[in-house]
This record gives sequence, C-alpha cells and structure tokens, in this order.
Amino acid sequence: MKDWIEILLRSIVLFFLTFFSIKIMGRRQPTRMTPFHFVNYIVIAILAALISANIIKNLVFGLIVLGVWIIFSIALDYLSLKSKWIHDWINGKETILIKNGKVMEENLMKTKLTGEELLRDLRSKNAFNIANVEFAIMESTGEINVLLKSDKKPVTSYDLGRKVSPKSEPQTVILDGTILNESLSNLGLNQNWLKIQL
Repeated sequence: MKDWIEILLRSIVLFFLTFFSIKIMGRRQPTRMTPFHFVNYIVIAILAALISANIIKNLVFGLIVLGVWIIFSIALDYLSLKSKWIHDWINGKETILIKNGKVMEENLMKTKLTGEELLRDLRSKNAFNIANVEFAIMESTGEINVLLKSDKKPVTSYDLGRKVSPKSEPQTVILDGTILNESLSNLGLNQNWLKIQL
C-alpha cells in the first residue's frame, strides 16, 4: 500500500476514534478545564497526530498507548464522581484567597498569584475595592469567585420583600429565515401570530 493511502486511512480512522473518545470523556469548556483534563486532551491529540502521520510506525502499539490514555482518563473521571478524595487528588481543591475581608497571604503564595493579579481578577468580577469583598475563592480551574459584603451587594426583589413572576426561557422562532414551528408551539403561538408581529 502506498504511504499516502496508509496515512489517509490512519487519519480518517483516528479522527473518528478521537472524536468519539472525547465525546465519551465529556464536554468541558477550555476555560474551565482542570490541569489534569487539559494535559489528557493534549496528550490524546498528540498521540492521534503521531499515529496518523505514521511517526509511530507500529499501529498496534500506538493504539494501545492511545487506548490507555483514553480509558484511564474515563476511569479516573468516573472514580472522581464516586470519591471526594480521588476528586480532590485529580482536580485539586479550591483555595480561599480572601476571608472575612482579609487577604490570605499564605494562600496567595500557594497559588502563585500576585497581589496585582488578584486585584485584576476581582475587577473582572465587578469588585473594584478589596474592602468590599467578604470572601474570594480560587476554584480548581483557576477561576476566582467573589462574594461581596452584604451592604455592597445589589438590591434584589427578595431584599425588598417583593415577589416577581419567574421568567421562561427565550425561544428562537425564526432562524436563518426559517420559521421554527416547535418553538412557536412551546410558546403557545402559531405562524399567524408571528406574521402579524412581523
């Protein structure tokens, strides 16, 4: 068999194998990925590329290595759902950065976060003054969540003692010029109503 045909066939098979493997491993947003998952996805992608480009010559050995990375990743994800200890060991634990309005300097050092980086992340959460922050925590994904002091939070209808009716989810009734009848019927409307509105 010619080399280019073999590479083409390997690439097609590995494309679908990797696609289905990542679907089984679960959806994750790149910004919310833990280092463990990030490394897994990168290694699986590199292995698939090396096998498909015939850099790893022995196809069977390459598929065994790829299978081990995929199966271990799925197994560890499953075990982390069943055990808090395994979950914390794989994904890490959250770290308290501000507690009762006080910056936890030792935790800042543990996370290798500078004061300027902390202030930048607080500003991205609309906390422009550190004195307004009651509690800040760094999640295992690296994202920082902030709880403002109670007198600095925006007023809600609950605070005012008022009840508001729940909002329903928005429905798209026209997409790319096509009327979506299912969305209209979910809203209890029809095409005649839509035409009147248009």
